[in-house]
Amino acid sequence: MTTSLKAERQVSHDLAYFEQFDNLTLAAMAFNLTDESYDLLTHTQDQRLDDDTAWNLSVSIANSNMALRVLVVRLSSSAAEALSAGIYPLPGETLQ
Repeated sequence: MTTSLKAERQVSHDLAYFEQFDNLTLAAMAFNLTDESYDLLTHTQDQRLDDDTAWNLSVSIANSNMALRVLVVRLSSSAAEALSAGIYPLPGETLQ
């Protein structure tokens, strides 16, 4: 008897979700999600993606992009600019 594992679908997160993390965590999340997307794409035979893999690939890229968006705005903007973009910078964290 063989069993097949059902792939779990990832959750697409919004801006508010990523705002709770510090800068290092955002950078690590963006790297890891992009790395996972690359693995999903390059380790799929025939480049034919099943529905769950295609979903996870697109969600990983979207989540990575959102994590990077929050990080870049947080590090490159003044507090007022970040607030107007809906991103709340952590005190004392800036791009030096």
